[in-house]
Amino acid sequence: MQLYTNEFTAELKAEIERSPFSDDELAAMPEDARSIIAEQEAFHRQHPVTAIWRIATAGSQTRMGGMVLPVEREATLLMDDGSYTSVIVEGDCVAYPDGTLATIMTSAGEAFSWRRQGVALVGSLLDNDDEIISTPLGSTYLVTREGIPPQEDFLTWPGE
Repeated sequence: MQLYTNEFTAELKAEIERSPFSDDELAAMPEDARSIIAEQEAFHRQHPVTAIWRIATAGSQTRMGGMVLPVEREATLLMDDGSYTSVIVEGDCVAYPDGTLATIMTSAGEAFSWRRQGVALVGSLLDNDDEIISTPLGSTYLVTREGIPPQEDFLTWPGE
């Protein structure tokens, strides 16, 4: 199974910056749609992506050798292999080879949540001072943009 980190490569940057529309598709759109797209592209140029934050799923790994445990939830994400996995949120568990468990404590917060619980990310911290470092989900991530501060509760310890 391939695992992904938050490394922001030149290839990923180019993919993010690439327009989803061809010149022919843009030409066929109504003027108001083209205007909205042009505004969005100008915003993206003014605030380029500076970092990515991948979504943690079951099978995500931690720095100290833990693995995020699967959960059953209605909210799912499509994996790269075509299967589905449940969304992992703050409060979910990580298991270690020695049988111990840890709890995910930090998350995307209000930036990306499920039922008022922040979705766990590569970079989320655990109650045992460990950190999620990789995920099997490569296609879904959040971005940080230049000049736009993150939500106050983004990857912050509860109560801070």
